[in-house]
Amino acid sequence: MFDPQAFRSALGSFVTGVTIVTTRGEDGRPIGLTANSFNSVSLDPPMVLWSLSLHSGSLPVFREAKSWAVHVLAADQQPMSDRFARPGQDKFDGLDAADGPEGAPLIEGYAARFGCRARFEYEGGDHAIFLGEVVDFERRDAEPLIYHSGSYGRVMRSPTGEDLEHEGLAEKTSGGLALTERGRELMEALQRLSKR
Repeated sequence: MFDPQAFRSALGSFVTGVTIVTTRGEDGRPIGLTANSFNSVSLDPPMVLWSLSLHSGSLPVFREAKSWAVHVLAADQQPMSDRFARPGQDKFDGLDAADGPEGAPLIEGYAARFGCRARFEYEGGDHAIFLGEVVDFERRDAEPLIYHSGSYGRVMRSPTGEDLEHEGLAEKTSGGLALTERGRELMEALQRLSKR
């Protein structure tokens, strides 16, 4: 038998993005929730999936939805993620709930958005797996918000020469880019650490 907490911790080793999935109830009310169980499925036709606990109060609404949208959150949207992760409140209070082309409420400021036509639902253990055909998408030049081991994070890209110059670790010379004294000290410290 698996220890559920240990299994959850092991799953937390996988870095995921953070999304908000939105739809409209039969009464037209906007519904949304935070999810990190998002995945691409197919390029032709374009399809994505996400999953939702069978115990979620939003499950009946998503089961009946004809369309929904997945918003990949930008790095500065942690407060929005927290807001949509809390059960039992009007998550759209004070937000403009205009719809995207597929008919699901739009959350502003995202890194990417996938508007989907609901296609299939599967049951997988204690979760429902929703598969949608992407009918509209948009990407913005924004770093995504990530989640790892129970904490939010940011993507750290490999530094460029300009980054090293900006941090005072390198400088341009006639022969190209050279480490500064501070850069050499840091390099030596890192080499000592790597030999431990």
